[in-house]
Amino acid sequence: MLRGLSEARAVIFLGDLFQVWLALPKYWDAVVLDVLEGFRSLQAAGTRTVFAAGNREFFLTGTAEAVRRSGLPFDAVVPGAAVLTWAGRRYGLTHGDLVNRRDAQYLKWRRLSRSPAFAWLFRAMPGGIARRIAQRLERGLSATNLEIKIQYPLDELEAFAGAVLPGLDGFFIGHFHRDELISVPGQKGALRIVPDWLSRKQVLRMAPDGRVQTLRP
Repeated sequence: MLRGLSEARAVIFLGDLFQVWLALPKYWDAVVLDVLEGFRSLQAAGTRTVFAAGNREFFLTGTAEAVRRSGLPFDAVVPGAAVLTWAGRRYGLTHGDLVNRRDAQYLKWRRLSRSPAFAWLFRAMPGGIARRIAQRLERGLSATNLEIKIQYPLDELEAFAGAVLPGLDGFFIGHFHRDELISVPGQKGALRIVPDWLSRKQVLRMAPDGRVQTLRP
């Protein structure tokens, strides 16, 4: 997929690059290094790479200097949300894991896993041990709160769209593994859920005139 995007001016990824990614070099295995090399190839071809951190990424920093020093092949890392200007229009983007406010168990886990104490603990561990613990935590979290996870939170998505769309021409999120467009009365733009690559083998392309197309690189 990355090789198929080599002619793009910029590529924006909306998180969840791996099942669990501890984004410090001492934790990187062969799979991570191989994928990151694909991002470096994009950069070498002149493509800007932007990464919006998802719920499966940990220890990603948002400052340009810290990204450069870490060796990550991204021109920018978005730890929360950002606004992109393209073709004279303004679009918001974020991963989307904070949209569903009913998922209280996940929101508690997110606060804990992004805390300084959690970061300190994992930074002090050997890489192999930290990866195994992170994978067990992820498996445990995936097996809990299933009733909330199975439900598609359309009402929460509509409320989120109504809150973020004013002043923008559109908003892109990932996380929900769907390809849907949610419109809000009175707003010119819409909330676009970006299809996930793993199950759909699709990416969205924004043309110079702002039109959005679905591609299969």
